[in-house]
Amino acid sequence: MKKHFLSFYFWLSLPSLIYSQTDCSNIGFELGNISGWSLSRGTLTDDGTKTVYGTEVSGADHKIVNISEGYDAKITQDKISVVSGSNYAIRLGSDTEGGSYHRLKTSFNVTADNALFQYKFAVMLANDRQGHTDFQKPGFNIQITDQNGNQLACSYFDVQLSTPGSTATFKSQTYTNGTIEYKDWTTGAINLSNYIGQRINIQVTAHGCTKRTHFGYTYFDAQCLKAEIKANAVCPDENGFMTFSAPDGFAQYTWNTGATTSSITVKPTLDDKLWVKVLPLASLDKTCELQLKYELKYQHVYNTIDSTICEDESVTVDSKKYKATGIYTINISRQGICDSTITLKLKVTALTRYSNVVSLCSGKTLSVGSKTYNSTGIYVDTLQRAGKCDSIVTNYLTIVDVDISLEQSDFNLVTGDKAFLKTIAHSTGNYQYTWVPPIDLACATCSETWVTPSQSRQYKVYVVSQDNTSCRDTGTVNIAVRRCDIVILPNAFSPNLDNHNDYYFAYASGCVKQIKSMKIYNRWGELIFWKENLSPTDQTSGWDGTYKGVLAEVGSYAYQLEVELNNGLINNQSGAFVLMR
Repeated sequence: MKKHFLSFYFWLSLPSLIYSQTDCSNIGFELGNISGWSLSRGTLTDDGTKTVYGTEVSGADHKIVNISEGYDAKITQDKISVVSGSNYAIRLGSDTEGGSYHRLKTSFNVTADNALFQYKFAVMLANDRQGHTDFQKPGFNIQITDQNGNQLACSYFDVQLSTPGSTATFKSQTYTNGTIEYKDWTTGAINLSNYIGQRINIQVTAHGCTKRTHFGYTYFDAQCLKAEIKANAVCPDENGFMTFSAPDGFAQYTWNTGATTSSITVKPTLDDKLWVKVLPLASLDKTCELQLKYELKYQHVYNTIDSTICEDESVTVDSKKYKATGIYTINISRQGICDSTITLKLKVTALTRYSNVVSLCSGKTLSVGSKTYNSTGIYVDTLQRAGKCDSIVTNYLTIVDVDISLEQSDFNLVTGDKAFLKTIAHSTGNYQYTWVPPIDLACATCSETWVTPSQSRQYKVYVVSQDNTSCRDTGTVNIAVRRCDIVILPNAFSPNLDNHNDYYFAYASGCVKQIKSMKIYNRWGELIFWKENLSPTDQTSGWDGTYKGVLAEVGSYAYQLEVELNNGLINNQSGAFVLMR
């Protein structure tokens, strides 16, 4: 790599193309555009002994790149980010061909707030296998001059390729037409404190080879910093210590205390003088380190602190905590270096408090923030609110349990019989009962009741908590009722002396006193059996299937009954049946 002064180069400039920025606001392209910068280009040839820069015209191959675009596409053996440490940078120059140069220019007024100019670049230069001489190869340079065009010391970087792989601090990667000599992001910096009030010019140039085949391009970024050592506070802390910081973004720091970090914490005395030497990252020239100074002078500082806090917080001033609303005047002296008078205007905001009475059914949960509760109790929670004081929430939680069953859920009754319906509560509470349908019940809203059903029916009991009407349980009772006055006769019998179904007789319920008369007729209407005063429970009192001592024929027969009930009423009943052998 060659380093030399501007006198070894020449180019034509176009003053009308030079843009400027007064405050470095877009020195690093952070507006996402080239505002404050100018772009130009020209043809690149040689006269057989040196590179010849053609007339500059407006415009250059360039692209504003952002951090989301990742890495350079041509370099594959390393990952070279298109942006380094910021959101935007510029890619300057052609990445496909040579025969031209591309230039980026700006200028700005140096102030105490921007007197440290830091710049970064990454370079990709295509080298040939065709025997180009050095002045015919791609190159790159940065030039910083004062308002009179004088080169600033430690501000110039220039590289023009020579034999492949021989460019110092560059790496090499093969490609179709030769190799790519490349340099990852490199940082330079210059202290402009001696130029405050003057205008500084920045110029960046990238070019390909003079034979149009090989490209050269760069990624470039910059920023303006304040050339100073900063104290973290005006006065030392209660132990007499102060922290001092040099600007970030440098590779090496050397303090007069011997420290080598970007910040140091020391216990200074009045009129102490601190200095630090800083060396840029991947420095272009290690002799171009910068030196920054700080001299400790006595100060009396007056500060007003307006603070609003929550009631569970405090403000600490000089190791003392303040928790109550008020105006406080605090005088602090620090070893004769610094005195300060602080007026603290403190407002304390009360926490917001809420209370809730909550009733939930068993199996449900109460959620408060990230917590859940499912049992009766008093719960106090502190809830954080973004940008506001916390809230304290008190919940008085009652879990309502409704759990009932039925003493008996199935009944088989005869008309006129009663049943006792009774619920059993397995939980404690104040409940309301409703039986549905409210028919034939002694009490349709009681926990237990008598029922005299007139027919088969299903009853449901609904139990609701009077403490929380959404909490409830249900029970079901099934009652089967058969008529008391019905006498049942089979539709067939087989009198074959096998002791099974050998008699045709009537089955009756308990409210039947007797079968007062039973008559049986054959298919021709002839009365073949007649018997009176039969017991409804004695089957042998029925017909044995004979007529006049002879087995009756197989076939259909008819019957007539006269039934006497216990209450004296007489019912008549008739029907048909089949005799089988």
